Amino acid sequence: MVLLRQATLHDLPAVCRIDALVLGSTSRAHELQTAIAAGHCHVASLDMDIAGFAVMNQSFFQQSFIHLVIVHPRHQHQGIGKELMLYLEKLCPTDKLFTSTNLSNKKMQRLCQKLGYAYSGTIQHLDPADPEVFYCKKI
Repeated sequence: MVLLRQATLHDLPAVCRIDALVLGSTSRAHELQTAIAAGHCHVASLDMDIAGFAVMNQSFFQQSFIHLVIVHPRHQHQGIGKELMLYLEKLCPTDKLFTSTNLSNKKMQRLCQKLGYAYSGTIQHLDPADPEVFYCKKI
């Protein structure tokens, strides 16, 4: 069973390890520490091990925005990303919840569509040759 909760600074090493495995670098370590300290990072645990995490705040035009949904590679395709998204929807303090993903990330696009997020638009030039696709869900 997946346990979902707000991350603590004790979770930082595991969160950073998972992020580095998926991203291929530790470049977001400070950003993740800040998100945890601010109460914006939430973790999914399986058998006492952190299997994934997500970051949400209200920095997107005063609307809630899911910045990251990251699942450890060995726990992918088990519904953990979906569980994290549904958990954040319950915590969402605004009437709309936004998220985005790269055009190349078809898995996240399918998840957004499956969960009822509506396409909001695409922004070019954030990542070279990989536009950012935005989604919104009314909560």
